[in-house]
Amino acid sequence: MRLLRFVLLFSILQPSTVRVVTYNLLNFSDEDEREDDYRSILEFIEPDLIIVQEIVGQTGFSHFKSDVLDIIEPNIWSSAPFINQSAQQDIALFYKDAYFTFLSTSAISTAQSSGTRDVIEWIMKHNQSDIEFNLYGVHFKASSGTSNASERLEEATILRNYLNNLSENHRFIVGGDFNIYSNSSSSEPAFNMLTGTSDDNGGQLFDPIDRIGNWHNNSSFADVHTQSTRTTSFGGGANGGMDDRFDWLFVSENILDNASSMYYIEDTYWAVGNDGNHFNDAINNGNNSSVPNEIADALHEASDHLPVYMDIWFDDLVYSDYGIMISEIMVNPGSVSDSYGEWFEITNTTDSTIEIQGWSIRDGNGDEHIIQEENQTIPVLPGNYFVLARNGDAPLNGGLDVNYVYENFSLSNSEDKIILLDWGGAIVDEVHYDDSWAFSSGVSMEIHDIEIDNSMIENWYAATLSYGLGDFGSPGIPYNGTIDIGHSGYLPLKFRVYEPYPNPFNPTITIQIQNDIVEHFLIEVFDLSGRKVQTIYNGSLYVGKNAIEWDASSQSSGTYFFKVSTGTNYCYRKAVLVK
Repeated sequence: MRLLRFVLLFSILQPSTVRVVTYNLLNFSDEDEREDDYRSILEFIEPDLIIVQEIVGQTGFSHFKSDVLDIIEPNIWSSAPFINQSAQQDIALFYKDAYFTFLSTSAISTAQSSGTRDVIEWIMKHNQSDIEFNLYGVHFKASSGTSNASERLEEATILRNYLNNLSENHRFIVGGDFNIYSNSSSSEPAFNMLTGTSDDNGGQLFDPIDRIGNWHNNSSFADVHTQSTRTTSFGGGANGGMDDRFDWLFVSENILDNASSMYYIEDTYWAVGNDGNHFNDAINNGNNSSVPNEIADALHEASDHLPVYMDIWFDDLVYSDYGIMISEIMVNPGSVSDSYGEWFEITNTTDSTIEIQGWSIRDGNGDEHIIQEENQTIPVLPGNYFVLARNGDAPLNGGLDVNYVYENFSLSNSEDKIILLDWGGAIVDEVHYDDSWAFSSGVSMEIHDIEIDNSMIENWYAATLSYGLGDFGSPGIPYNGTIDIGHSGYLPLKFRVYEPYPNPFNPTITIQIQNDIVEHFLIEVFDLSGRKVQTIYNGSLYVGKNAIEWDASSQSSGTYFFKVSTGTNYCYRKAVLVK
């Protein structure tokens, strides 16, 4: 069951991020000698959507799918309908249909002379988020010189005007081989036409890594060059070594906004195999520090261009409304180290018990933990303040009473997030904090109103109550130490109930209560269904530590709750009877 839940969670969360690739394949028709190289490269990249250039007609289009993609991942890949551009070298799109749905395609008439190509438009939908976006495949006029630069400008002008006429806030990615040598407005005006500002900026293109300049034969841009992988002449293509940035993935401005529902993931843009150390050199000459030798060799043999990829995130996250909220966070304990004293608290804001067995917690650094107890349930009772921590031993964790101990999950002292997910991977609650939030060394941050939005910094406060060894926080109780009407699980300051021991037990268990004043106590036992099983104590307890034992010989195996109450205050503890 644990594996099933993990796989389900993984499958729900992972498709949010997809990898988009553009690759000039160099005259691909039915290339038996190069197909192994393409397979190795694409297995290394793990793409989800590929824009390719220099597919040679229907033959190349069909064989790239059947002889490369379908061999790597059978029954995974689909292709957009092929448009033959009658220019010998064509443009095509391949995609994983589990992630994307093809909606339509058309050609933008950028071809103005023999041998030039139209730009191909594909309208796609990301399945899980239902977000629609446009893709454009480009292969502009090749070679240097004034006349070729003029033809590229003409192609770029037609494309920019087309993009300007898209509806407002349209999302689009433009990928391909642009054959542009620099950003010079005089010698290479096509680049400024695509990326510059004008009276209409709806179609303006943006470089996700903002590496703009004179790329041609310039070592300052060695790490972003995409052509040529070769210094010797074989199999066609250029052989000048790595010295040009011809291949790009441009995006619309809204895709650079990480508040958007579809955005570029920073630092994922890469000319695959370019380690920055092969300027004017073959990509596989000597050591390549960015890819294994066999991949460098495959890149060298397959094409004179490097593939370029970037990762795009889609907002396909699913939310659930269980009524559990994150109500307090100790990011940086002062009395003990972070590895012992970090904790956070969740609150059940409903009138029903909520079972969190199989839920999970994630942070912003890839940490993840599945909440589970072997052969047990993990209920959060109505109104209960439930503490999850890195360590459950009170003498070591700063004097903290803990309901659940997690592993492989830690919180940054500067910026991080806590994401609580249900067993199906839907987000129950999440808090993203940074170092401007209301916490400091030895001071937790807490919510003062469980009906308020806990995603906003202004709704969090620095704790003022002292607990345990002297840190400030209110783990397991309301922030102000008074009864919060309608919410159980309140642990009053004038007595403390330790975790029952041993736990699990058979058949006797001991409950210890540290009492600050003489007071009358009622201790009752309930089963998992909420039925009262027994009253095990009804009387006064004196100042100091008191021990109450329960013999469960007559009870069946299962989970039991101990309700410890005075005239006005009460709290719960849980134990498991195993016979």
